[in-house]
This record gives sequence, structure tokens and C-alpha cells, in this order.
Amino acid sequence: MRLPILISVFASIVVSAYAGPDLAPEKTVLAVETPFDKGKLELQSATGAYFSVGGSDRPTLNYSSTAYRLGIMLNDPAGDGMLRGNLELMLQLFGGSVFDGPGDALGGAAVVLRYNFVPVDGKWVPYVQIGAGAVYSDIYKDQNQRLIGQAWEFDLEATIGVRYFFNNRWSANLEGGYRHISNADTNDRNVGLNSIGAGIGLGLHF
Repeated sequence: MRLPILISVFASIVVSAYAGPDLAPEKTVLAVETPFDKGKLELQSATGAYFSVGGSDRPTLNYSSTAYRLGIMLNDPAGDGMLRGNLELMLQLFGGSVFDGPGDALGGAAVVLRYNFVPVDGKWVPYVQIGAGAVYSDIYKDQNQRLIGQAWEFDLEATIGVRYFFNNRWSANLEGGYRHISNADTNDRNVGLNSIGAGIGLGLHF
């Protein structure tokens, strides 16, 4: 009577061995939203100052600057390593007061294209950006200078910066950059104002 029992046990072992392991139930992978997903928005501020450069033949013209930017992520982060990132299109409004040099104030608007260097998992996110727009000032009223020749001038700028994320909604930013203001020879006075500056601010992501 023992032989049939042994044969049955052996057959069960062989069948189990060749049947393979039981399939584990499929796990559901939930997509994690980030501030850099396509279509996400950002409201950012930057407050600081710009200082004129260009040599002794140009008068000093230093001014404060506060900028507010509304941006939209154009694509999801892509790529590998340090270059992984995405593009962001921003509308910028800025203004400030002259604290050293001719004139009292200036302000304008620009369209900014930014590239965010987005790590897979990290709180520090560097960025580079370029922008172009228009700026209004009363500097042209001072006839003793040839930097600014009219009320409305063109604005070109390039900036590098870095954000630190407190969470997915709030970040702090530090940046520095270059700004050029001139009128493309639409006025006799068009030496142009070249400035370098820096600023700090906050970002709200939604």
C-alpha cells in the first residue's frame, strides 16, 4: 500500500517543480507628479540690483530691479545625467529705480525661454534663460548721457540661477545675469546700457 502513496507524492513534486513559481499579482505603479511636468505653471519673483559695465567712457547707471514671472512647462523632463531637463516659457514684468546715475526709474516686459536642469531626485534645480522685450524709462530726458536715447528701448538679457525646493509647491531662487538696453539705432543717442546683476526670490508651483 505504501508504493502507490510514494508514487503519488513523487508525481506531485515533479509537477510542482515544472509548473514554475506562482505569478505574483501585478503591482500598480502610480505616476508621481512634479513641478516640471508638461503644462505645470510657476509664479516666480526676483529682487536685486543691476550695475552698469563698459568702461570709463560710459556714465555710471545702477538701478534696483524686481521681476515677476509666470511660466509654463513646455515638456516633461527628458535626457540623462546632468543635462536632464525641460523647457519653460515665461512672461516677465520688471521694474526698478535708479540709485546711481541719470534718471529715476525704468520698467518693462520680456518673453523668457528657460532650460531647467532637473535631477531625478533632488531639491536643487539649476536653470539658464534668455529673454527679449521692451523697457520704458525716463533716463533719456538727461541730455548729458548717450546711453539711452528715447523713452522705449529694447531689452535683451541672459541669466543663470538655481532653485531650492522646500516642497513641490514652494522654492527659493538665487540668480545672476546680464542685461542690455538700447534702441537699435532708432535714435541718435544709442550707446546702450550694459549691466550685470543678481537677485533672490521665491517660486510658487501649481
